[in-house]
Order: sequence, then C-alpha cells, then structure tokens
Amino acid sequence: MVTREGFDTVVDNAFAGLGFPAEASKFVYPLNMFLPSSDLSPIRRNIQKVIDGLTKWEPKVKKKGVVVPPMITVAGNDYAEALSKMNLLFLRNLWSDGLPLMPATGERVNWILSGTDFPREKVIGKILPKGRIATMEVIATAAAMAGCRPEYMPVLIAAMEGILDPQVYHQHMNTTTGNAYPAVIVNGPIARQVRLNSGYGCLGPSSVYPAGASIGRAIRLLLMDVGGAIPGAGTMAIHGGPARYTGLVFAEDEAGLPKDWKPLNVERGFPPNSNTVTVLAVSGTTEIWEGAALDEVEAKFSLDNFAGVMSVPYGGYFGPVYNPEGAPGILLIARAAAQGFSSLGWTKEKIKTYLWENSKLPESEWLKDRLLGKTGWVRRESPVKDYVKYPMPITVAPENFMIAVAGGEQSGHSYWLQVHGGTIGPTTKQVQVPANWGKLLQKAEEDLGSLPAF
Repeated sequence: MVTREGFDTVVDNAFAGLGFPAEASKFVYPLNMFLPSSDLSPIRRNIQKVIDGLTKWEPKVKKKGVVVPPMITVAGNDYAEALSKMNLLFLRNLWSDGLPLMPATGERVNWILSGTDFPREKVIGKILPKGRIATMEVIATAAAMAGCRPEYMPVLIAAMEGILDPQVYHQHMNTTTGNAYPAVIVNGPIARQVRLNSGYGCLGPSSVYPAGASIGRAIRLLLMDVGGAIPGAGTMAIHGGPARYTGLVFAEDEAGLPKDWKPLNVERGFPPNSNTVTVLAVSGTTEIWEGAALDEVEAKFSLDNFAGVMSVPYGGYFGPVYNPEGAPGILLIARAAAQGFSSLGWTKEKIKTYLWENSKLPESEWLKDRLLGKTGWVRRESPVKDYVKYPMPITVAPENFMIAVAGGEQSGHSYWLQVHGGTIGPTTKQVQVPANWGKLLQKAEEDLGSLPAF
C-alpha cells in the first residue's frame, strides 16, 4: 500500500480487517508532497522501496486466531472513585467516546443480554476497518457502557445488522474523511414500546424518550472500540460532526401518517405493523423553512424549498450511491404538514416525482468535471455516466427519495438528511423480540413510569 502521512494507521487498521498482519507492506509519503507546487522528489528517492514492497514482501505471521482479552478490574476506595478511575483508564486506552461511561460489569452485561434470545457467542459480523468481531456479548457490553436497557437490545441488534449489511458499506462510513454516520429509523409497535421518539425533538435529547440516545451511543462505541474508528487513527473524518456521538436513532410517526401514505418500512416491502429498522449512512442535516401545506400555494412553496435544499451541488449524489438501489437522503416531514399535503391530493409518490423533477442540477463545468472523471468523484464503472443528461437529477428515479413522517405535531419546519457519498444505499432489517418481551416491558414501566400525555 502506498499512502500519505497521517493515513498510515488507517492502512494498518484496514490490513487487520482483511486478516493481514500489522507489518503488512506499505510506504508512507510526506503529506506536504500532496499540496500544490510541492516537491515530488520523495517519489524518485524512494521508488525502490515501493518496488521492493510490491515484489519481495511476505507475511511473517502465517496463522490466525481469535484473541479474547481478560476481564478488567478497577479498584477504588468507594464506587465513585472506582467509576472515575474506570473512565480515566478508558480514556487512556482510547476506548471512550469522550463522555462518561457506565461500567460494563458481568452482572450488567447479563442484564442487557436478557433482552435477546440469541446466545451470547452468536456473531453478527466483523466491524471494519479493524475487523474485530461483534458477538451478542460484545454488543451487550457496548450497550451497558452506553446506558441501554435490555428492551433496547432487539433494536440495537437489528441496527447493527443493517449497518454491517454490504449495502450500507460501513467500512467507508467508518473511515472516510467525510462526516458520515448512520441514520436509523424504527417502524412498528416496538418504537413506542421501547420509548423511541417520533415527535417533538426526535433527533435530539429527551428524558421522556431516552432510548434513541443510548442505542445510538452504543452503535458509536461499537464502531469505535470494535471497528477501530478512532479519530486521526482509524477514521480521518475532517470535522466529525456532533451526530457522531449518537447518530440519529428515531421512530417514524406512524400515528400521524395520512391514511393514503404508507409507513417507510411498508414502502420497502415489509407488512404493516412489522417491527423494522431502516439504516442509511448520511453526512449532514439541514433544517428547511417551510414545511406546511395549508393550501396549494403554500404546499408548492414548501416543496420548492425542499427541492432547493436538495439541489445544492453535492458530490455524494454522484458517487457509488448513484444506482437503482441508492437514495439521495431522507426527507422528514412533521405530521401536520404530511396531513396537509395529503388533503390537497399530494401522495408520497406525487411528492417524490415533484422533488425529482425540481431538484435537478443545471449543466455546468463543475458538474462535468466531476461526472466525467476529471476530479475522480465518480468511479469509471459507475452507472452515473448512463444518466448524464441535463438538467441532472440527483438520483436515478423518483422512487429513490425516502420520505418519513417524524417531528412535532405542528408544521412549519422539515428536515433533510443528506446521504453519505460512500454508501451504496439503505437497508431494512426485521426486529426480533425475545420470549420474555412482556416481562421486559413491564419492568420498564415500573422503572420509568408511564409515558406522559404530552
């Protein structure tokens, strides 16, 4: 591997994820060599090292196996001191997300595992770039540290199954210089059962609906601690972004759906009232003013605002995501706006068609450079070249737009979750609840109380 300074640890992680030993062949060039008008002499001086690495290197390690680290013990004069020491230990060893963690004691992990019927050794998959294995016990450990409850496990497991699906292409999301993170939308009765927010503030903090933050934080700990996505080492996200702490884990407001609008999971082929998780890698959010439809004039105004935000030139639309299975993002519309659109005859399909027609990009030299390969945003084999027509649509077909009803009961604002350019598309997974589901929900009611009326 030939790489540039600063990316050598990323390369090491990638080698490990593919089963290569840590000392796999690579050569690191200085970063300033990649700047305009830079000195390229390091290429000439070191070309023999590159040739030797390509032709002579052989791995020293010729076997592989699974390493299970020992249990960690932290002592203190009292619980508070031990907890403080644990968090300092996790910071020093790069196991923390920077916020205080709960101790994943054996007792607490066993409690979390009561939220699934899967055995603790069951493997979900390998989290890249580091390539460590995510078992049920590993997932429960991250959940324990993040403050999850047992009833969150079915959603967390389904979310991780979605993230590790090749369609999401999580290794790019986890390591990119971009600011990508998973958006996780939950459908079905389980959303309210585990207290996932679909209403006011559904993308932010809530003491009424605490599940989203804890599940999202557990996902981030898995991506960091198991996948090795440590900023500056395993991931090179230039800005990162605040959503990388917890991602976006929320529910669709199915109670607020117009009668002629299908839930997101039904649109994606699942039966009504099924418990599912839909995952799309996104890289940014935009609040849209307006998002109301009291009459036809206002509805058109809102739709034009949606299309205007979507049509801001963005390279992620035209990378590997630009294919029949891709999606340009997720549009969140609050229930009052959705019902207003429906009352005026705007079905989801009609809205998608309008957005597809009105979010197209005009012909420009900027667009030509990127679509025709001068700057490398589009892979040579990408099907995008088959769609190079102007004005340029941001996805291949209207049905590729994803629309979910979520947010407060009022209208006035909508939200655009823009796709991450390194993904392939969304995926939806069924949620499997354990046999003791009723008991878990009863215990949650005792611990958390009834949901308030507001």
